[in-house]
Amino acid sequence: MSMDSPRVHARLKPAWLAAAAALSIALWLGIEQALQSPIHSQFAEMLMAARSMQAASRVLWLEKETRGLTPPAQADPNRTGMIGQEYTPITTTLGELAAKRTTTNPDFAAALIRQIAPLGLARGTPVVIVVSASFVGGDVAAIAAVEMLGLRPIVIASLSASMWGANEPEFNLLDMLAALRERNVIRTRAVAAVLGGGGAVGGSMDPDGIAALRRSAARDGVPIVEARPVAALMDALLAQINAAAGGARPGLVINVGGALIGLGSCRESHELPPGLTRQAPPCSDGTPGLAMRLAAEGAPILHIINIRRLAIEWGLPFDPAPLPIPGNNRAIYGSAKSAQ
Repeated sequence: MSMDSPRVHARLKPAWLAAAAALSIALWLGIEQALQSPIHSQFAEMLMAARSMQAASRVLWLEKETRGLTPPAQADPNRTGMIGQEYTPITTTLGELAAKRTTTNPDFAAALIRQIAPLGLARGTPVVIVVSASFVGGDVAAIAAVEMLGLRPIVIASLSASMWGANEPEFNLLDMLAALRERNVIRTRAVAAVLGGGGAVGGSMDPDGIAALRRSAARDGVPIVEARPVAALMDALLAQINAAAGGARPGLVINVGGALIGLGSCRESHELPPGLTRQAPPCSDGTPGLAMRLAAEGAPILHIINIRRLAIEWGLPFDPAPLPIPGNNRAIYGSAKSAQ
């Protein structure tokens, strides 16, 4: 037996070496892949913006619970605090609940950073954000993303809402943004607001709802602009924007939702695709809204509308429950090259 032993070892040694080599190669490949994991160059900002969204949900849900304003459980199953009631005195139009819930995904803020980053805007560049009370998730995501990139948000708010939006008269969009500032989730206060509704000046809206919006604006120190006709209203809002920008040219306009002040009545504005448009067409008929007016001055438009289409194009789940854990979606957080 002892004479056979060397031959046994001789037979085993190459097999052992082969196994060791295979293991070594596998480990090397694993380490190589881990070290070269394709993440976006602004992964850190994306993740922090997503976490700001999570913090916003905690604040807004607690506020609504305290005030007895939480919607039916099936309306906001993720307890984001960003979903309102079906109908209230400041509800003006129909709204798709699933689309509104999709914008409450923390990764929505990260996706906005992914869209903005290729523009290469310098820190401190003004970015105009036209927010609609219809899409609280989109509003908060836009503000969080712009702040996280070190840009300067100039927020103009339309305060009426479609169904399931920020449509609680006593805890409307201005109140919600104020609560988030008080808890240091965001820093930005709107520079001006409009009532929404007909002509963006409260047409056909409930008088009690209008009174509640005026009280909120007064508490928050936000001027409500009510010029007529619509062209004069846009001029007045642009004056507010120019004053806030201090003469600097906005590098981008983000339009959340379909508010009149954002889109205006131009046929071309209603044909704008969702997502980033670097050069919008001129308005051939009607009154251009803020997005079109600023685009005419050279600002790209990031248009947050048609959420189902945006979710498909950006790689976001539509109406997810539960909400995804930030940082895991490679379509959002992966390198630009790998995600194309």
